[in-house]
Amino acid sequence: MTLQVSIPQRGARTVGNLADISPLEQLAVVCLRYWARDPVSQACLLARLADGLGAPQGRSALEVMNEMMGVVGRYGRRPFIRHGKSCECLGADEAVFAGLIEAGIGGDPEDAALFAGLIVRADMARPLAGLATEFAIALSGILRASSCRAPHLSVVGGGGQTSLH
Repeated sequence: MTLQVSIPQRGARTVGNLADISPLEQLAVVCLRYWARDPVSQACLLARLADGLGAPQGRSALEVMNEMMGVVGRYGRRPFIRHGKSCECLGADEAVFAGLIEAGIGGDPEDAALFAGLIVRADMARPLAGLATEFAIALSGILRASSCRAPHLSVVGGGGQTSLH
């Protein structure tokens, strides 16, 4: 007789709740969840970025996110897993991504590279950290424009990653 135990993939494990992290980290996770999930989600993400930054800067921020997630897709240490768009829990991979964005805006490139190294191969950690810093600056602009309110959780989609919930 074989005992079969179902263990969720490491990156999918719930490690907290969105309410437990900073507004910047929440917005980063929302963007991650909406990034390239489907055409409607992609349009919602672009609309949210454009609403907070203006159309040209919103498109630019989306291009940075596309580049960042391209690096994750090509050089990721394993499949990167996201929870569903409206899920209130925070997955392990999402928590690392949120930490990467927070470290990027915090001005500590070493911390950002450490977070990035948990997502991608070591030789790609610094390039990913640089892109994350650029994206973090854009997200902080959105939060400043919205008077530091917590991000609306129904506005932002990802291809190549696995989604949970």
